[in-house]
Amino acid sequence: MNSMHQQWERALKGTADEQVLAQMTHDEIEGAFSGSIVFGTGGLRGIMGIGTNRLNRYTVQRMIQGLAKIILTSDAPKSVGVSFDTRYNSSEFAKYTCEVLVAYGIETFIFDKAMPTPTLSHAIRLMNLGWGVVITASHNPQQYNGIKVYDRHGVQVTDGVANEITKSIGTVEFFECLPTGMTATVKVFDDKVNEAYINQIVSFASSSDKSNPYPLTSSPYKLVYSALHGAGANALPTALEKLGFSPVCIQMEPDGSFGGLKTPNPEEPVVYEVALEEAKKIDAKLLLATDPDCDRVGVMIKTQDGFKLLSGNQIGALLIDYLAVTRGVMPGDTVISTIVSGMLGELVSKEHGLEFVRLLTGFKYIGEYIENMSEGKQFFFGYEESCGYLAGDGARDKDATIASALIVKMAEYYDAKGMTLFDRLQEISEKYGYCLESLTSVDISQNDQKEVMSKLREKIRLSSGEKNAEDYLTGLNGLPKSNVVKLYINNSNDNENESKTCGKSWAAVRPSGTEPKLKLYVGVHEKTLEEAKNSIKMLSNRLINELGVN
Repeated sequence: MNSMHQQWERALKGTADEQVLAQMTHDEIEGAFSGSIVFGTGGLRGIMGIGTNRLNRYTVQRMIQGLAKIILTSDAPKSVGVSFDTRYNSSEFAKYTCEVLVAYGIETFIFDKAMPTPTLSHAIRLMNLGWGVVITASHNPQQYNGIKVYDRHGVQVTDGVANEITKSIGTVEFFECLPTGMTATVKVFDDKVNEAYINQIVSFASSSDKSNPYPLTSSPYKLVYSALHGAGANALPTALEKLGFSPVCIQMEPDGSFGGLKTPNPEEPVVYEVALEEAKKIDAKLLLATDPDCDRVGVMIKTQDGFKLLSGNQIGALLIDYLAVTRGVMPGDTVISTIVSGMLGELVSKEHGLEFVRLLTGFKYIGEYIENMSEGKQFFFGYEESCGYLAGDGARDKDATIASALIVKMAEYYDAKGMTLFDRLQEISEKYGYCLESLTSVDISQNDQKEVMSKLREKIRLSSGEKNAEDYLTGLNGLPKSNVVKLYINNSNDNENESKTCGKSWAAVRPSGTEPKLKLYVGVHEKTLEEAKNSIKMLSNRLINELGVN
């Protein structure tokens, strides 16, 4: 039993949590007090429960105290917007967040119900707030929660600021008393803030297709939307209805167990089981599902062979193509993605004359890039392979509401031509080649992660393979240093005129920033679908075997 556990025993004496701590097993205590939660690629995330390495009112208050000290010393406005999703304890953690902020004299605003994460990003920009805090663990399992922090631009804080916040949190003692005598108050966001968020989405989506036969009128296109019991219920249906659609909305009630789903991730086919049943009743052509904080959206399309789930890479490529065709392209228009996203989006972008930029994993880097774009360039579209997309000038984080609006408009556009999105994807693939990707997460300790990455780098060096490999630990291409290695593999279809990212298969390896896992990404580019399927299977097996992590 460590000293920190004993400190908590004393501090919780006489509280309702005293009994919870007393009933914990030895193993539970070891896990709960083995360090503290730290910032990863998507903010702070952890399992809820008592302990220093768990999310609870005491660790949340300590984290926000550390953030408050940073806010008071920054040059940004001393004001914060707070939002939360439908997870267990999210609204309570948001309440504790507000209590800490006003204790430090910081003006604070909060939504009166669960709202999509991008709604807060937009609100920060709309109201010129200095910071933002969202209580969410995105698509993690139900036992998790977390905290995302945003800067004055509505961008999730990147490494420099995140490190400053982490250091500041480290200066705060657990159960440290809050300041007294401050006069700041908590205010509820006006309804007009959410209205402005919805209206900018409707304006952008409706202007993307001048030839649509049903602009802002009643569209006959049938679709089912599932909020998966998350925050999307309070925004996305309204946006679609304003665009003229009548979605059948299901799983709208707030539920921290997400209807019993193990993981409420719209990338997983299992989350569509209820939606598929509803689709049969109304003969729907499209299904949408958003994660608990509504920053990611997944899509299933009805085809002759039943409903098919499209990947984030495929939807990204389709949206780039659709926006380029219906809106046109201006010099300097730029698509922003990540180093582990697929190749099809890049191929489509370059064909349409769009510039294409790859950044590190994490949409915060895309938001940061948008805010710092050089003169003569303008943001066109951003996406990552894990079903996160952004367009327009509203939020500065991935936004499932605007993405859903564009996806439905795009589906309707091709439906009027007698096509589905899957048909259009086939056309694009026939033109540019078939691109398939896979992601494998391998459970592995942090020490073993270090050993695998070290051996991989040594193997590259000994084989003189530097020309076919990129090591982002060196701060490659002007990006922040990151423990990622990307490999390029020649195909039989390669030719001398193709760039190293178009026409070659690739693999990327990186340790997870928040879990004891190794992430293995693989992408292939072949002339036919059958060749692509065979290549990705062989390449995935080869990578796992060579790394020795099977």
